Amino acid sequence: MNEWSIYSALGEAVAIRRKAIGLTQAQVAVKVGISRASIANIESGRQKVLLHQVYLLAEALKLPSIMQLLPKSLLRGENDIVVPISRSDISERQKAQVNDALMGMFSNGTTLAASDDS
Repeated sequence: MNEWSIYSALGEAVAIRRKAIGLTQAQVAVKVGISRASIANIESGRQKVLLHQVYLLAEALKLPSIMQLLPKSLLRGENDIVVPISRSDISERQKAQVNDALMGMFSNGTTLAASDDS
């Protein structure tokens, strides 16, 4: 995966989530502390994003983890084990917490990731 495909995937995730929760680019920009044009450029994959801005984007988009903004191909490797979570009464934040806890259990390079099968 090349550098710009990462930014493109991040931008796509931002745009999808922003629209899903009914925010405008201007509203997200205010929460992140950047211009609306920067949000448009991020969403189109034309602008690099600083790490602290990724955290602010996740917060503005009401995401429990920045991991939800990263391309799945960066998050899962050949040795990963996926555990499906299909209970509808578990919030996205709880799923992220379970995922983070499971990922921390392995120190040999294998990760255990929770996926939403609902």
